[in-house]
Amino acid sequence: MQKVFNYKNGLRLIVDTVPGLKSVSGGIWVDVGSAKETPDINGLSHFTEHMIFKGTDKLSPFAIADKFESLGAHINAFTGKGATCYFVKSIDEHFEECFKTLSHIFFDSIFDAGELDKERNVILEEINMVEDSPEDICFDLSASATYGTTALGQTILGPSDNIKRFKSEDVKKFIGDFYCASNIVVSLSGHITPEQADALVQKYVLNKACANQSFALEPKKMVIQRTHKQRIKDFEQSNIVLTYDSLPFNHTDFAIQNVLNVIAGGGMSSRLFQTIREKMGLAYSVYTTPSAHLYNGNFNIVLNISPENTQKTLDAVASELKKLKSGDVTGQEIERAKAQLKSALIFSRENVQSIMIATGKLLLMANEVFDIDKRIAQIDAVTADDVNAFAAKVFVDNTFCSAYVGKAHKADFNAFSVE
Repeated sequence: MQKVFNYKNGLRLIVDTVPGLKSVSGGIWVDVGSAKETPDINGLSHFTEHMIFKGTDKLSPFAIADKFESLGAHINAFTGKGATCYFVKSIDEHFEECFKTLSHIFFDSIFDAGELDKERNVILEEINMVEDSPEDICFDLSASATYGTTALGQTILGPSDNIKRFKSEDVKKFIGDFYCASNIVVSLSGHITPEQADALVQKYVLNKACANQSFALEPKKMVIQRTHKQRIKDFEQSNIVLTYDSLPFNHTDFAIQNVLNVIAGGGMSSRLFQTIREKMGLAYSVYTTPSAHLYNGNFNIVLNISPENTQKTLDAVASELKKLKSGDVTGQEIERAKAQLKSALIFSRENVQSIMIATGKLLLMANEVFDIDKRIAQIDAVTADDVNAFAAKVFVDNTFCSAYVGKAHKADFNAFSVE
């Protein structure tokens, strides 16, 4: 059972009651991420997320961690391009105390300068860690190739130079600008009633959320132009991300794209996995994954290969995409993909944290309630004709962008074509 509360100051609450469980997950979502940052504050969403856990006037950083762990709760947060989320999961009898503490650190963190300097070093180490992760580098490079110097092309962590100069005053101003009632969604799921959830929000959140707002929206639909970027670095394996312009968040054709994703590279029985890994032995990892933002979206093909196999792999991917464009998706493939997608949706109902994320994100970004029956009906309605037409529309050379990270190679990404 779901219920949405819209409060006068703009704050929204969504509650998804799941009978039979003994756990509750609560998330406080903020409508800000790296795609809503100007270049001079790029990385500040993520920096702020870290600093929320670094002490209040009542709780030290250790006391915050000890508080949740002494109750057997799990506390964490994440920052994306479009949103930031702070969340906790606990058994029902401890949830009010956990939610009270989460709200306290969310609204009452003091952003001590000494703690900020320590956390600055932690984030710089996180940036250094990315330098040892070729897939992370490749995804960042892919975003840059696709979206250039716009906000969507920025990294979530931000550049080191920004991190080195951020001060407590910057974080406090950022909180004042973005952490406002109309930018916040509270999402609660599990063994909690709408009445209990409303009481918790009114008690611990509602009157603390500021009313003002000042933020830059991510850019509207962009025209994607074919681009290739690469970074030659001495990794043992190379990473490739091939990207096509596709659907923005919550588009009406999402179910069609998801079916295509399963068929193309969404599992061990997918076409790309079977051809590139199983038949040709060219890659350990090969998969497809759509990514969606408020106005823009991508269909991504991700590969982990040896550099000497780069051209062979590109040729094999192009061959498989040409087949998909030709309209040869079968009814049997459609039904198998539907079964996988519907199972994933139903399995997600067994995890209160997955429910909290799905419902909170959808209400925040689209002001809609997550309806699993509607999603299943949309999947059931997809036909082979739908998927074939979608593949022909998405896999076009003029919106193809690519990124390569690894040792030097002799492949020609500029010659990659599915037309």
